[in-house]
Amino acid sequence: MSTSSTNEQVTRLLLSHRKSLFAYIFAILRDPHRAEDVFQDVSIVLIQNWERFGEVRDFWALARETARRQCLADFRKKGRSPVALSPEALDAVDRGFDEVQDGADDRREALTSCLEKLPEKWRTIVHSRYWTGKSVTDIAASLKSTQNSISVTLNRIRSKLADCVTSRLGVEGAP
Repeated sequence: MSTSSTNEQVTRLLLSHRKSLFAYIFAILRDPHRAEDVFQDVSIVLIQNWERFGEVRDFWALARETARRQCLADFRKKGRSPVALSPEALDAVDRGFDEVQDGADDRREALTSCLEKLPEKWRTIVHSRYWTGKSVTDIAASLKSTQNSISVTLNRIRSKLADCVTSRLGVEGAP
């Protein structure tokens, strides 16, 4: 495999796990700026050493362990110790993120499918609220609606999406 296709492969994996990996790093460091720096360090380590890792069966486990080591290195570099994070606490963070990560792709695919089934206006509201971060007030103004109406609609959308995702995962998870 060429270096460019190898870099593309690991880059795609990093991007697909970015939110979970950043959240994991942030859970340890509790500082968004340091977490972003460490995420970049983790990315560099993974890209530079990808071929040395050989066949990677569980990218999440590799990325998480690399992140954990980089977080500890960051604590050492800053002259701080992770006082609140004993080895047991780090293990608990690992277990929690493993539980969330298991099935995350299935949930994401189910949610994407369910979003596509929503009426266009509802998709617009979801996009405005959760992708662009607009406030309910701003959404209401742009759609010439009331804040209460948008809030009620968002509650209905969330409920409908939750039911749809649960249904899709239940059907897909059935033998």
